Amino acid sequence: MPESGGSVERTLILCIDGDDDIGQKSLVKTPILNRNANLEAATNLALVDPEEADANAMFGAVRLYDQLIKKYPNEVYQVATIAGTSIGGVEADRKIVRELESVLESFKANGVILVTDGYSDEKVIPLIQARVPITSIQHVVVKHSERIEETWAVLFRYMRMLVEDPYYSRMSLGVPGIMLVILGFLTIFGQLKNAGMVLTFFLGIILLIKGFGFDEKLAVARLKLPSPDRQLTLASLSVGVIVSIVGVINGVVYSWRFVPASAPLMWENYPWWIQQSPLLLGHFIIGAIDFIILGVMVTLIGGVASYYVQKDSKMLQNIVGIIVTFWLWFIVKESAEILIKPEKTLNLSSPLVIMTLAGVVTTIMSVFYIYGSYKDRLSFK
Repeated sequence: MPESGGSVERTLILCIDGDDDIGQKSLVKTPILNRNANLEAATNLALVDPEEADANAMFGAVRLYDQLIKKYPNEVYQVATIAGTSIGGVEADRKIVRELESVLESFKANGVILVTDGYSDEKVIPLIQARVPITSIQHVVVKHSERIEETWAVLFRYMRMLVEDPYYSRMSLGVPGIMLVILGFLTIFGQLKNAGMVLTFFLGIILLIKGFGFDEKLAVARLKLPSPDRQLTLASLSVGVIVSIVGVINGVVYSWRFVPASAPLMWENYPWWIQQSPLLLGHFIIGAIDFIILGVMVTLIGGVASYYVQKDSKMLQNIVGIIVTFWLWFIVKESAEILIKPEKTLNLSSPLVIMTLAGVVTTIMSVFYIYGSYKDRLSFK
């Protein structure tokens, strides 16, 4: 076909093999320019792999070329095939651009008719349009193959989104991951027979949370939560109060064991209850003091952690409080023993006196040591 200048339309019929099946299977080097070369390359590719869609596209490009030169004899047409690489991605796009520019140097086209074998080749349209206008796009596909290819492309895109998008990966990867961890722990502890029940319960909780939108409500509530140091204080205080309440209940139950069944009602004989109050109080303390002291210690330790985060000197006060509470534990328990057994005599060698003196001395020494050694070193406000 002669290539005249002026205002004659010069159109390139372009076929693109994005994954370079031509080079990989039929060992034909691209770019392939002119009708005969494309027809020969398409024939070789079809002989190597009769099911190859790129061969159909190349035959379609040659057929379109033959039709156009007959229909528009005053225009100039050329057919070419370019290819990417089998690895795809940026490298394939760069190779396509290089080969397109090489073809355009040989054939100065002012328009391109793109011949594709389906959905995947159309992603390079912006690369072509940046260099030469696309006047038409022709699809040459085996019956039904285009829809299948598009379906696989959409499925692959969604599968990639499920893996890479944090919003979706929490469900698509996180939930199965937790289930596998649970299954692993059940296997380690020989409870594999209960795996079905545990996993069903876990999945039920996840579906319940997602179904009723509890996760979104928790996310909104999390924005309204106090600062971390305040959360730490509230958490330790809550645990401390709960443990102390358990201690009080335990003390009441323990002391009630020592109330005889024949005991009169309080409003009928309150002097008897007053007489028995030291004994009952002693047993109440014995039953309750461990839990109450533990609750106070938890609260004070939480305060230490909270004030440490804030770099507040009140942390040192809480440390002193922990020391005082520790000694108070022994002192109160020994006092309870005296309430239960009043016949115990107190002297300098009595455990109550020794513990009281040891607690006072230790507390005073701790106060001087902590405030003298750590206040400036920790740069508290």
